[in-house]
Formats: sequence, C-alpha cells, structure tokens
Amino acid sequence: MADRDLLIIGAGISGLSMAHYAAAAGLNALVLEREDRVGGCLHSHRFGEPNGFWLELGAHSGFNSYGNLLAILERVGLLDRLQRRAKVGFRMFAGGAVKSIPSQLHFPALALAPFRMLGLIKTGRTVADYYGHIVGRRNYTAVFEPAFNAVICQPAGEFPADSLFQPRPRRKDAPRSFTLPGGLQTIADTLAGPTGIPVELGRNAREIRRDGEGFVVRTDRGEYSARALCLATPVAAATELLRVPFPDIAGRLAEIETARVESVGIALPAARLPLPPVAGLIGRDESFYSAVSRDTVPDAHWRGFTFHFRPGVLGEEEKVERIAQVLGIDRALLESGHMAFKLNQLPVLRVGHSERAEVLNPALAGNRLALIGNYFSGVAIEDCVTRSRAEFERLRREGL
Repeated sequence: MADRDLLIIGAGISGLSMAHYAAAAGLNALVLEREDRVGGCLHSHRFGEPNGFWLELGAHSGFNSYGNLLAILERVGLLDRLQRRAKVGFRMFAGGAVKSIPSQLHFPALALAPFRMLGLIKTGRTVADYYGHIVGRRNYTAVFEPAFNAVICQPAGEFPADSLFQPRPRRKDAPRSFTLPGGLQTIADTLAGPTGIPVELGRNAREIRRDGEGFVVRTDRGEYSARALCLATPVAAATELLRVPFPDIAGRLAEIETARVESVGIALPAARLPLPPVAGLIGRDESFYSAVSRDTVPDAHWRGFTFHFRPGVLGEEEKVERIAQVLGIDRALLESGHMAFKLNQLPVLRVGHSERAEVLNPALAGNRLALIGNYFSGVAIEDCVTRSRAEFERLRREGL
C-alpha cells in the first residue's frame, strides 16, 4: 500500500507550489530534495546572520502579473509582506566602461518601431527575428540582444519570441515589482516551514518504478511510495529518471537542451563602491550576461551584485578579477569572504517548443505522473507555478 498520495521530486518553486496545492486539497504529499536547502532558483544567499544582508543568486524579482504565485502568497500570509523594489535603472557595460542605455541607441531607427509592429506576429519567430525587425538591426545588436541575454541568462537570439514576455493581468493590490524581507527565498522557506509542506532534504532520487497503479522512488537514503508522482527537477534529471519506466517521455525530454549559468554574488561596504546606484549592468560582448544589483532594495551599510557569467569562459580567479575591474575597485576588497558561488541551470527553448511540450501532455494522461518546471511555456517564476497548478488539476481530474 502506498505511503503517500503524492510524491514530489524537487523543492524548487515548481515542486513547492505543487505540494501547496496538494496540501490545500487535504492530500498527503511529501517533497524529496537532493540539496540541503529548498528553493532551487529561488536562492537568496544570506551573509552572516539569516536576517543580515542578502543577495539573489537565482531569480531576482516577482511582479504583480504573477497571479498564481500571488494567490499562494496570500494564502500563506506573505502578501502583506511584499517589499517594493526601488526604481533605479539598468546601464550597459560595453567597451570596458559603464554607459547609459540611451547613449547606445540609434533613435531614428527606433522611431519606426510602432509602424514595424503593425501586423507582426510573434508565433513562429525567434527573438532576433521579431525584435530585430521592430527596433532595427543596429539597435538590436547594440542594446536589445544583450538585454534579452541578460533576462534569460543565455544567448537569446534563437529563443522563441512568444516565450520571452507573456502578457498577464496585473493585481493592483501588489507592487509592480517586488521581493520580500530576506529575499525571494522567503517564499520557499515559508512554504516548507515547520507548519508548511513536509520536505525531506538530502534525498537524491536514483530510480523510479511503477508499483501497480502507484510509484516507488529509490533514493540514496531509502525508498518511498505513493499513488502519484510529480517530477519538479531540471529537465536533464527528469530525462534520466524516466528513461526506464517511460522511455517515450524521456525521449521527448532529451530533445530539450540545458544552459548553464555561473553566478557569483558579492557584498561590499557601500562607502567603498564608486559606482552610482543601479538596478544592474548589462554586459555587451562580455564574459557575463549581467551584474544584478541589490540597490533595488537599499541597505544603509552594504551594496551587492550578482554576476551571471557565461559558462566555461573564465575560471574562478578570473571571475573575481573581472568583477573588480567592472566595479572599479581593488581586488583585495573582494577577498574579505563576502562572496558566494552558484551554478544555475536553465532550459534552452527554441521556436516550436510550445507545440513540442504540448505533445507530452497526452503521454502523461492517465499515468498519475506529472511533469512540472521551467521547460514548458517559459522560464519565469509564474510560468513554473502556472504549470504546477495545471498539472495538479489534471491529477485531481484523473482521481488523485
């Protein structure tokens, strides 16, 4: 007999939101997480004490268009704790110097953008094709391409245009752009807190197998059984786990590539940093996609940046050296120990991805198996939560 109604592998926002829906429906759910922390790409690194200065090493912001996420935050008592992000702008880092974005634009070409948009359809077009046509090739190369690279932390040119920015209704009772005290990690910590969703850390799933109408998950610390199973892992991990029990689904997932992002977070005494307050720096022809600042949540004593580096370009020491050069500080200032490193993984989406992902749904139907994550409709937090809600509702319709 199965021990649980639902087993969820992965305690990122996808897995935790799925578990939240299950718990709200009165189901007995358990989340297994291979790391020693919850959150996945919600990763607010805290320097020193938990309530001390923090930096985002993964996702950086929530928005009031994230309706499904906001509904969860409201149910767990976090909606009133949303913290509005300060309005400071981004700048470019190009040619070894910090430059304003307007100084890099060719305005005569940009003035034609409203006319070029007429009748233009996103579906079936790449980001380079769609936006390059609208803003002009010169503007796209100088500003928009590096900006889009920074948004998704990977080369954006071949990304499907209809997966980059998706229009959603906005909630007027929430800040347009927000975080929480302690960073977005607060969301994961609250969902998996002492009175929240059961999560077992350090449980690396090695194998899944069918057991009658249910599932058994073997980890390096024992086996778990459940009537239904949900995989909330990076796509490569889901592919490996499904290769034996669901080879057709695994084959589809194997077609989705993964991009790596090497992130480095630093905290510096505010008085020692000459760069004026910014939301971040967009790297053009640089070893990093972006350097996202904590200036959007000002601190009286500290400032911080998270550099999202292209994979395999610089070694660790070279990254530190480049950070010092970009910020215009002495490298010795970075050797105080206020640094954090993280390797992030993101799916590489291509034109037609939505149609290919949609093929997975009939293969999942009737198997009490759910697949969730950032490799379906987009890589935003809301895309993940929306997929979790849809998959949970499907499992309920199928008798969970």
